Amino acid sequence: MKQLIKRAAVLCRVSTEDQAEGTSLDTQAEICMEEAKRRGYHVTEEDVFKEDGYSGALGIDARPVLHQLWEKYQAGEYDAIFVYRQDRLSRSLALFAALRDEARKVRRCGLKGDGFIFVQGSNDDTPEGKLQSNILATFAEYEREVIKLRTVTGKKKLAKAGKYSGGSQPFGYRWDDEKEEWVIREDEAKIVKLIFQWYVYGDESGQPLGMVRIAEKLTELGIPTPNQFRKTRKGRAGKMQAHWGDATVQRILTHTVYAGTNYLWRGDKMQVSPEQVEKIKKEKTDGWFEVDFPPIIDKMLWEKAQEKRVQSRGGFNRKRPKPILAGRIFCGVCQRPFHDAMYNKGAKLVFKCNGKLKQYHLDGSPKCDSPVLDGEAVTAEVKKRLIDMLQDKDQMRKAIEEYVGSLERRKEELETLLSPITEQISHLQEKQKRLATVYVDGALSHEDYKRQINELKEQELAVRRRYEHYWPEMENLTKLEQNIAVVKEAIEEELFDVRYQPDDDKITENIAFVKVHDEKHLTVGFPQKVVTWEELLDRLQVKLWVYPDRLEVRGIVPIEDIANPKCC
Repeated sequence: MKQLIKRAAVLCRVSTEDQAEGTSLDTQAEICMEEAKRRGYHVTEEDVFKEDGYSGALGIDARPVLHQLWEKYQAGEYDAIFVYRQDRLSRSLALFAALRDEARKVRRCGLKGDGFIFVQGSNDDTPEGKLQSNILATFAEYEREVIKLRTVTGKKKLAKAGKYSGGSQPFGYRWDDEKEEWVIREDEAKIVKLIFQWYVYGDESGQPLGMVRIAEKLTELGIPTPNQFRKTRKGRAGKMQAHWGDATVQRILTHTVYAGTNYLWRGDKMQVSPEQVEKIKKEKTDGWFEVDFPPIIDKMLWEKAQEKRVQSRGGFNRKRPKPILAGRIFCGVCQRPFHDAMYNKGAKLVFKCNGKLKQYHLDGSPKCDSPVLDGEAVTAEVKKRLIDMLQDKDQMRKAIEEYVGSLERRKEELETLLSPITEQISHLQEKQKRLATVYVDGALSHEDYKRQINELKEQELAVRRRYEHYWPEMENLTKLEQNIAVVKEAIEEELFDVRYQPDDDKITENIAFVKVHDEKHLTVGFPQKVVTWEELLDRLQVKLWVYPDRLEVRGIVPIEDIANPKCC
């Protein structure tokens, strides 16, 4: 039987910092393709993956091209990955070593690959070869730090001089390269003036508007968002922000730049607001260079906006602490999270579904009718049930056993679902390899090959999506199963006892345990640990799901559902 020809991919990378090196993406691709063919690998232009503008210091999740190539390699589409030089793969020693070693292990497809092959550098899978490649990677990492230092120094010098040093520009302004100064963008400045006017003096009705209402009105009037003005996209998904949000309005109302003063070189990416500026000045943090900008808002109007914001009930300067259940409550009706709010002039804490907000129903869809929760009542009830559950060993044992049983049942279901998917993926990959062999032998035209290979890849992609849908849950179940199994064993052997003393903001955890070294050597310990309620809720992964007739409390250890009328 004729041996299948090995397929190879080529990875090329050039970051902004590397442009001066003279090794372009096309040059890297040409050299690597020649080396791959010389070594007997089949490689085409479609197998070349180019990273333009990505730093070698980034992790694999922040480099989509490398991530895509890595997934294809793990799936068995390629038998090797050719790279011009080690620093083209990564300038981080830890990441480079991890990728290099992992690529030589058995992959997800069940087969070993040849890993990364470098045109310049060591490819020996020996202690000496690894030492040499690690040394080269160390130098690459050092070089990256030097380049980074030079780049940062240059940008910092520009910022200190009040010049544009890269990154986003404040809404309402742009940097004029010819004049070398900041100038006002009149089309955006009109929106900024409108926001301040509505917030302080009101709209045509004469009533001042809050930040949420301003965002709603801007959206209703069809006024473009900052993203739409600049034609920039937001987040990893690259979506264009279509609706104004109250957070965007807040950033505009609090930014000191509109009164004529901006602070450049904010390495921590903090938002400029009067409170943040005062904090930085007190801490004397390096950076934050004060720069004069042409003002868009009159100083008096800007100060009135800040006064109103500070005095507003529940404003952004509120002193009340974040509720411990904030971010842990979800709606069982519309699946949206709940947010906290204050009623009766700040006297009563409540939790409301985001589905009740108008901004989520601009398309005319009905608002969510889930109940409003009494914040203090539901918090007190959850705290009480947590402590009761943790101090009852019999209940803990029963709950953990039931929970582990449910995990095992779900794991079996997932294994049943994943097993045929894995086989389907392997089968489709083998068909692709056989098709490539037929094409290389000349028995198939290029058009037919492209059509058939695309059909197979589409089938594989559809199957892989099913696999990726279930796999994260499978990994999470395995981790939870291991952690709970340890607790379960300790409870069954009666090797420890736990007592919790709750306070308003923390819990004192007293543990008595026995470490068994052998029959004659027992070590008894009584450690005490103080944890916050947030830490305890995080540890137990507590979440609340709200339905019209009940509250379901979910977590690692189940708690009896709350059906208390005073909470709703």
